[in-house]
This record gives sequence, structure tokens and C-alpha cells, in this order.
Amino acid sequence: MNGYDECFGEDVASLLSDMVFYVENGEVEKFLDILREKLRDKKLRDEATLILRELCSRELLDRLEGWGEDLEPSVRIAYLKCLLKLFDRGEVGVEDLAPLAEDPSPKVRLALVSSLSIYAEREDVKKLFIEMLGRESRGEIRNLILEALSSKTQAEASGKLDERFLSKIIKKLRRFP
Repeated sequence: MNGYDECFGEDVASLLSDMVFYVENGEVEKFLDILREKLRDKKLRDEATLILRELCSRELLDRLEGWGEDLEPSVRIAYLKCLLKLFDRGEVGVEDLAPLAEDPSPKVRLALVSSLSIYAEREDVKKLFIEMLGRESRGEIRNLILEALSSKTQAEASGKLDERFLSKIIKKLRRFP
């Protein structure tokens, strides 16, 4: 690929070359199969996730059926990154992200919370976070949720602290040792 090997590395250059070839030839499904396999490769996981996120569109999302239930957490995280891009654009809602809040992998749940934390002032995100607090046993994830829900930015955006909201959080916290 004319010097791209030196810039990106041979494996990434090969993946980019495959992408161009298959997409130009209308074989998007074939490229997605290759990309899904590369997401299982620790060496190319980050690059493959970035490529999927950058290519993600509502049309492409329809072709990712089953990615949210893949056995490999890195595939589910890449799927999540695609959903989050569309969420940022207003093309999908929290209800599309919610199933990943119950993912068996803490890596997936952590990626979800860390990505959604900037939207913690939104009622739908706040509700999802409160629901997650009721289930979540991982301290790191719980702390990130609580930080997002109680951040100064959150309080400033709402204009006041909601006593009922804080009471709900305290009740949820009392359930865990």
C-alpha cells in the first residue's frame, strides 16, 4: 500500500487494504467477517475497533446482527463503539445501548459507563445508570457511575440537586457491603 506498512505496520496496512478492496467491490459482508476476526486478535483489536467506529452508520449497524451477543468481549465492545457513535448523532437511543449494561463482561459494562458518563444529566442515561447500580457488583464500575451521577457538571446542568435522586442512590448503595 505504498508506504502505509511503514506508517501503520504490516498487519494494519493489510486490514486497510482488505477494507478498501471488499468495500469497493460491494462485499461489505466479507469485510465485516474479516474485521470481526481481527477483533479477536489482540495485536489488531484497537485498530479494528477504530475502523468499525469510523465506518459505522445506521446502514452498517443493520449488518452487525449478532455482534452484541458475540462470545468475544472485544467484538461486543466494538459493536458498542459503533452504537455510541450513532447515539452521539441521535440515531439510536439509550434503549439500544441498555442490553450491554447487563453484559457478562465487566470490560463491556465499563466501556458503556465511561462513554455515557458525559450524558449523565440526561434523564434516560440517569435512569440507566441507576438501574445499573442496582445490579453492578464491580466497585470500579459503580464508582464511575456514582461519579458521573454526582459530578459538579451534572449538578450545574440540572440547576439544583434532586433530593429524590440522591435518596435513590443512597438506597442502592445500602444494598451492597
